[in-house]
Amino acid sequence: MELIMRKYAFIEVGILLTVAFYAIFPPPLVLTVWEYAGYSFLRMLLAYIISLIFSILYGLYAATNKKAERILIPILDILQSVPILGFFPVVIFILIMYLPSGIGAEIASIILIFTSQAWNMAFGVYESINTIPEDLKNVSNAFQLKGLARFRYLYFPAMVPRLVYNSMMSWAGGWYFLFAAEIISVGNINYTLPGLGSFMWRMVESGRLSYGLLALGTLILIIVLMDIFIWRPLSNVSEKYKYESLSEEQIKKRFYLARILDYLPSFNFIINIFKRISLRQRRYRFLSFIWKYKKYFGYITLALIFIFIVYASIRAALSGINFYISPQDIYVVPLALLFSFLRLLIAYLLSLAWIIPLAIYIKENKRAEKILAPIFEILASIPATALFPFFVLIFIRMPFGINIASILLIMTGMQWYILFNVLSGIRSFPTDYDTVSKAFGFKKWQYIKKVLLPGIFPPLITGSITGWGGGWNALIVSEYILINGTVYSVLGIGYLIDYATYIKGNVFLNIIYVIIMALTVVVLNRLFWRRMYARTERYAYTG
Repeated sequence: MELIMRKYAFIEVGILLTVAFYAIFPPPLVLTVWEYAGYSFLRMLLAYIISLIFSILYGLYAATNKKAERILIPILDILQSVPILGFFPVVIFILIMYLPSGIGAEIASIILIFTSQAWNMAFGVYESINTIPEDLKNVSNAFQLKGLARFRYLYFPAMVPRLVYNSMMSWAGGWYFLFAAEIISVGNINYTLPGLGSFMWRMVESGRLSYGLLALGTLILIIVLMDIFIWRPLSNVSEKYKYESLSEEQIKKRFYLARILDYLPSFNFIINIFKRISLRQRRYRFLSFIWKYKKYFGYITLALIFIFIVYASIRAALSGINFYISPQDIYVVPLALLFSFLRLLIAYLLSLAWIIPLAIYIKENKRAEKILAPIFEILASIPATALFPFFVLIFIRMPFGINIASILLIMTGMQWYILFNVLSGIRSFPTDYDTVSKAFGFKKWQYIKKVLLPGIFPPLITGSITGWGGGWNALIVSEYILINGTVYSVLGIGYLIDYATYIKGNVFLNIIYVIIMALTVVVLNRLFWRRMYARTERYAYTG
């Protein structure tokens, strides 16, 4: 009862603070901000629905077809590592060439958000299906489950936990690139889509920081509400689909959660919809046809995309795009790559400097994790790109101020991947190791050095790989910014991409810079991170 009272007190305080915050601003302005928030949320929702469909189809096909797996998974690995934001101007140019400008810009915006959500979810689906216990596969074979029945009773339940968790991370990634998706500029071509990101950027750019804070506060409120009313209930529901043995206490806890969900009318409405879904053949003839010939649909889709890209490239070449590249544009690349790499390295080391001590503390204090984990989940969902203008204004008068702001933004692009992977490793840390270390009389520093750090090494490397991928993407928005008509920039590969896009309007130069950056990322992954990942096998829990 005391816990419930504290929870409701926390909610009441939150409501009072929210009301007080909005009371500072004129009501028409608040309504305008929420209208823009609605536009942004719809873009995010559309991109998420497309990402969800793509990830299920792509991950399922890759996991169930060994020949396709050898092609699709390396492609997905490259797509996840390559900074997709750099290709955004090319996508914009192609779309606005063939579609009305407003529609083309909206589609381009949704595509960018899609690329920040889909790869992570597709990997989750692929890994979930690959880790289905053999016993369940044998049972499904014994019952001769095929097609949609096999999907409903075997594959879909297996992918639910990872899909829910990865959806949370993907929405955070979508919010991160929302600002870039709503303010589109390629040379002299400029489009500003109505949305929370574009509104906040305009307010900060014009010096009206209080209005920018209003937009930021609204975004944080949306993130918190989604966490309370969407992600937490879905996370609780996904627990029932995990493959694990449960203690009596865990069963009672899940039963209690189910009873709570019974009292949520909106949740029951959703459940009733799913209960009405039937697998009767007469209702799913069209879906069965698609399932039967899914391979050919995939080949036809890829062929159409390839034909469109070739046609668009030829059309673009004939439309008078600026293709001129000076020697100086190429000579500066090695130095720019070096500076960007140093910023990434500093951001990575700073991230490790607080994440590893925190992981050690949480391992020794389980209560701290229960308090800190929800806070970190909310903070990770707040797009750091919204904070970058404030970083710049704070550090602008300091020596190396723009570099400091850039490194902080890069940190926000990589630290959460590392943190959540390490926390996942802490949660799954075998208690037998603790028992053995106590039996040998290890002191605290010996336990940390010989047991704990080797134990969290595999999830640390996994988080580092994805974190560096996020860092490369963050470079593009952290090395160049326009505030109050003034450009603040630092030399780096991200700056060169922005320079080719926003200043020169040279799409061809932009493509060259992005390809160089992508090759650098792939080479670094192959030569360093893959070897580090291979070393994690010696620290894996073999049971």
